[in-house]
Amino acid sequence: MNLNDGDLEFMLQLYDVGFSFMADKSKMDYAETFVYKLVDYGFDVKSNAVEIGEHDEYLDKAVDTVLEEDETDPEDDWLDEEFDTEWDE
Repeated sequence: MNLNDGDLEFMLQLYDVGFSFMADKSKMDYAETFVYKLVDYGFDVKSNAVEIGEHDEYLDKAVDTVLEEDETDPEDDWLDEEFDTEWDE
């Protein structure tokens, strides 16, 4: 799901509210969890990576981490292959 400017601004405002209550040692985990939740709920983080990353340094690192993991983690590839084979039969 693509985020328009208003949606993205709203999500980043929610992030900021939680971020302001975080201890410094928890901020990176919070940023990564936030980005993972965006992905889990179908938001297109890749298309909005620049805007999200420019919001703050923690989100910048979190977006990089999440996108790198997405490219290198084939955790669901076996499932896709299994269904592709099943449909081909």
